[in-house]
Amino acid sequence: MRTQRRHFLTHGARLGASTFAAPLVSWAQTKATNVNWYQGELIHLIPTASDTRFLIKTSWKTARKTAPMLKVGSRRVQGVRTDTEGRFWRFDVDSLTPATNYRLQLLGADGRTLTDVWELKTFPAPAAKTEHCRILAYTCAGGYDSVPLRGRTGFLDMAVRQQLLARGLSFKPDVVLANGDHIYWDQKTFDNKAFAAVVKKEIRPKFGGELDLSLPMYHARNLPIFTAVCDYQIARLYGVSLRSTPAYFLSDDHDMFENDEFDDTVATLPVEDYGRVGAELTQTMYYPEFLPDANRPAWLPGGDKAGLPTGTNMCFGTLRYGRLLEAVMYDCRRYLDNKGQHARVVPAWVEDWLIARTRAEDTDQLIHMPSLPLGYSSGKLGDWYPDLLDAATGKLTLSKPKVGWMSGWHKQHQRLVAALAEQKTRAGVVVQGDFHASSAAAMTQSAELQLAHPVHLIMAGTLGTGDLGFPSAFRSIDSTPAASVTLQEVLKPTEKNGFTIIDVTPSKMIFSLYTWRAPQRVEEIDTMQPTAVYEVKR
Repeated sequence: MRTQRRHFLTHGARLGASTFAAPLVSWAQTKATNVNWYQGELIHLIPTASDTRFLIKTSWKTARKTAPMLKVGSRRVQGVRTDTEGRFWRFDVDSLTPATNYRLQLLGADGRTLTDVWELKTFPAPAAKTEHCRILAYTCAGGYDSVPLRGRTGFLDMAVRQQLLARGLSFKPDVVLANGDHIYWDQKTFDNKAFAAVVKKEIRPKFGGELDLSLPMYHARNLPIFTAVCDYQIARLYGVSLRSTPAYFLSDDHDMFENDEFDDTVATLPVEDYGRVGAELTQTMYYPEFLPDANRPAWLPGGDKAGLPTGTNMCFGTLRYGRLLEAVMYDCRRYLDNKGQHARVVPAWVEDWLIARTRAEDTDQLIHMPSLPLGYSSGKLGDWYPDLLDAATGKLTLSKPKVGWMSGWHKQHQRLVAALAEQKTRAGVVVQGDFHASSAAAMTQSAELQLAHPVHLIMAGTLGTGDLGFPSAFRSIDSTPAASVTLQEVLKPTEKNGFTIIDVTPSKMIFSLYTWRAPQRVEEIDTMQPTAVYEVKR
C-alpha cells in the first residue's frame, strides 16, 4: 500500500458540521452543569479508562476515617487511601465491558450518598473497528495567580484557565491528553532569576513558604506546602469537570519541581531526588497512572514503584482506542542520562517499545506524544538538539558548544524520527508538549536523515502560561526550528494560550488549533474559532 498524505491550513475556519457533528456546550452551560452536580465534600475527581478498566483519583475537603465506596452499576468498589491522612483516595475498577457507558456514584462506607451520579464510558476493544475518536490536547496547564510584574503576568489567571478548559471540553472529546507541566513550583531555578525576591515575598508565603530540598517531598516539613501547591494548581483547575472524560496526564520537567537548566551554579538534569519523589507523589495523589496495555512491556521503568495500581506505569503510557488509534506517551525528563555519545533521553527498553509499536502498523493511526518536542529548539540544555542561545545576538547558534548537552540524545532522536518516517501505511505524527505555543509543521529532513515521508509535528497549545512564561519573554527568543532539521511550517509557533482538538478517523487526522491571549476579551473564548486546521491523511 502506497502512503498518500496531504495537509492544509485554513485560517479562522472551523470544521464543517457534516464532517464531525459534535454538540457544543457553552462555558456558561458547563459551569452550570458542574454547579448543579452535587459533589458534597469532594474537591476533585480525575478518571482514566481503557477498554476494561477505570482508574479514578479523588481528593476531599477533610480527611475520611473510613474508605469511601464507588458504585459502578451494581458493583461497589472500596477506595484505597493514597496519603497519610485520608484526604486522597483512588478507585480501581476492572473487568468492565468495552465500549460501555457506566453509571457511577460515590458513597460513604455506610452507603450514604456522597455525590450525584455521573457517567463514564470504557474505550472500544483493541480489535474493534472504530470510525472516530476526538481528543482534547494541551500542555503547561499549571501555575498560580500572582501580582503582575511590570504589567506582565507570570501565569494565566485561574478563572480564565478554567474557561479555556471548559471551551475545550465543550467539543465533547472522548479523551483528554494533558502533556506535562501540571505543576510550577521551581525552587533553585526561580531563586536564580531576577524576580526571585517577588517569588519569595509575594507567592511562596501564600502556600506555606519554602520547601526544604534536603528532605523528601513527603516529609512532614514539606508535605503541607506540597499539598497546598498541588491543591491549587491541579485540584482547583479541574475540580469535577473531567468526571465523564477519561484523562491521560504525562509529566515533564516542571513536574519535577525545577526548570530544565544548566550553568555554573545549577544543573537540574538528570532529575534530583526531591523532584523525582515530588513527581511520584503528585501522581499518586492527584491524577491517574497509565493503565496497562498488552503491547507495552510490564518491565518498563516507571512501573516498578511500590503501591502502584496493578500493571500501571507512571511515566510511559498507551492510549489504545479500538483498531483506530494508538498513542504512545513518554516522559523525556525522568530517566534522561548523561553518558555522552551513549546517552539517552528515554531508557533503552522504552526506545525499543516505541520503535516496535511504530513498526507494527497494526492500528489505523499512530501518534507519538513525547514531553520534549521534536523539530524545535529554544536553546535549553534538555533539548534533543545542540542549538545554543547566543546571548549577544538573541539567536540560536551551533558555533559554540552547549555545555552539559549529550550527543547521544540526538542519536536517539534520529532513531525515533527514522521509525516514524519509515511507516508504510500510516503518517508519522507527533503531538508534543513543553513549548508554550501552538504550531503545525512537517519535518522533511533531520540532519543526515532524508525522510522518506514527512513527520508531522503539532504543538498542542498551552493552557496556563502567562506573559512571562512565553519563550520570547523568559528566554528572549522565540521557539524556532532546530538548525539540523528542515520544516515546512504551516503555522509557526504562536505564543498564545490554547488547545488542539484532534479528530481521528481511519483515513485521516484533523488538528484544529485554538488560540487566545489577552488583551483579547475573555468573552471571546466561548466563541473562538480555530486559528488553524491541519489535515494529515494516511
